[in-house]
Amino acid sequence: MPHLPSTAREREDADLQRRVDRLQRDVRFQWLRTRGARLVLVAVTALLCIGVLPAFALGGGIIGSVVAALAWLGWLLLRVSVRLVADLPDRFLDERQRAVRDRAYLDAYRIFASIVGGLATIGLIAFTLASENDAVTLTITWGQGIGLTMFLLVLASVLPSMVVAVRDRGEVHD
Repeated sequence: MPHLPSTAREREDADLQRRVDRLQRDVRFQWLRTRGARLVLVAVTALLCIGVLPAFALGGGIIGSVVAALAWLGWLLLRVSVRLVADLPDRFLDERQRAVRDRAYLDAYRIFASIVGGLATIGLIAFTLASENDAVTLTITWGQGIGLTMFLLVLASVLPSMVVAVRDRGEVHD
């Protein structure tokens, strides 16, 4: 006789397992799982992610929030496209999927670190060129600050799924 979940934790785990199984077999979004669709999703989401900073800095909170929401939507579509491989814990993935996920996180970390390091270097060079006697006053607006924060947050979230989407050949459909 199968073990029926008795505690709240066991019921939550069983429910999560059912949802993951359903997503792994889902055929509703097959059009998102082709190689071409994944590359388009990556490109559009990357542009939206980059656009978050100027949208907040130049367009204000409403325009920035709209662009950020669209970038998050791109991330959600990417997650569906790659069947959450970049986000699921080990117990839901087979050996091949775990290797794909782990490699994606390593590469996403390297890309993120390169972008943050590049931005910091550009900022330091700009400060050096603009400074007099090593004194620079940095003034940023709320829009610039939230734009930079949202850019980094969206970028850190979306990169692993982007790496999986770019690397994977996509699914072949009849």
